[in-house]
Amino acid sequence: MRGDYALFFGLWLQKPLQIAAVTPSSKRLAAAMAELVDLRRPGPVLELGAGTGSLTHGLLAAGCPSKRLIALEREPRLAAALRRSFPGIATIVGDATALAEHLARLGIEQLCAVVSSLPIKWFPVPAQRAVVEPCLARLGSGGSFLQMTNAFSSPVAIGPLGIAGERVAHVWRNLPPAQIWAYSALESE
Repeated sequence: MRGDYALFFGLWLQKPLQIAAVTPSSKRLAAAMAELVDLRRPGPVLELGAGTGSLTHGLLAAGCPSKRLIALEREPRLAAALRRSFPGIATIVGDATALAEHLARLGIEQLCAVVSSLPIKWFPVPAQRAVVEPCLARLGSGGSFLQMTNAFSSPVAIGPLGIAGERVAHVWRNLPPAQIWAYSALESE
């Protein structure tokens, strides 16, 4: 695991806007994210920007069966580390902005939840749309797209995307302190 932290930090030095965090998420942040996932909902849990697997570990520790977990990671070296550490989960190496294609290729029409540690606040609105819309379409009513951030406001452009969003948790004991936002489709009248 120590080698995974070194890999993570080295990649952050090379690609700070893609990796976007100096260290992996804390156990407290992973537990807080996992606590917000309702595993009674059908479908797999999708983790975006899985990195070294901090959130993956939190989801598994909270009772998510490995066969229900799908991790998407853009960086091939981090995806390889995920496969070594968590051989029972499905790992996709790819860009989150091509999420609709990845999910269609896997035949995934319904999701239980989405947990994201993507640096989505740096994405332009069209790229945010390419990530969020296919998730919300598969989450359906009552489903949430959970996004961690160290920003003081929503990292996702709620208004331009026409979605609902709210801060649902603060995790002060994380480096840096983090917030968790939950996004959902607007309810039609």
